[in-house]
Amino acid sequence: MPAVRAVSAEVPPATNQTLDSSDTEEPAKPAAAGATPAAPDAAADPALELPAAADAACGENTAECRAALQKLRDDPLAGIELDIKVGGRPGSDYPCECRLTGETFKPRRFAATTFTWKAAGYCHKPLYFEDWRLERYGHSHGFVADSFTSAAHFFVTLPVLPYKMGVELPWECVYPLGYYRPGNCAPWTVPAVPISIRGFAVEAATITGIVFLLP
Repeated sequence: MPAVRAVSAEVPPATNQTLDSSDTEEPAKPAAAGATPAAPDAAADPALELPAAADAACGENTAECRAALQKLRDDPLAGIELDIKVGGRPGSDYPCECRLTGETFKPRRFAATTFTWKAAGYCHKPLYFEDWRLERYGHSHGFVADSFTSAAHFFVTLPVLPYKMGVELPWECVYPLGYYRPGNCAPWTVPAVPISIRGFAVEAATITGIVFLLP
């Protein structure tokens, strides 16, 4: 190329440097007088060169720093092993291990214990106005809705109170077995209406007595 030839013509003869037609880099500058030549390993790998300020401050440690950097670069990921066993000498590289040897395993001698569950024997009298879904399981419809629901439950239970008293006599003991335990997830259920001939008889006798008592 003509432009390259013109540049090469301008280079002083003292440098004895010529540019090839395929070389477009800037010509190298001559080294200053009295400069210390760079180490071969640093010249071969520019990434290992340290800054000038660090080189002047470290002094004798510069060679060790270059050697450490070269060792770090020469340690590839392919050299990492999956062996995790401890190597070295015990007491020097890692603490000594005291092993239990010559011991015979002796199982613990627990006394055999038999535990049987027995249901509680407490009971209560019939709760004719109990709303067990709300009072036992906490199935709530909200504060306002529960107020109307409880009132409706009371006024609906009041006319059929004789019937419920015929199903469960007032002097009978009612055991709380059969309910879900506290903290368990109790499903929403609709209680069935109990069918009892004695309940019908008590309800009919109560209505008949009220009719005859009222003027």
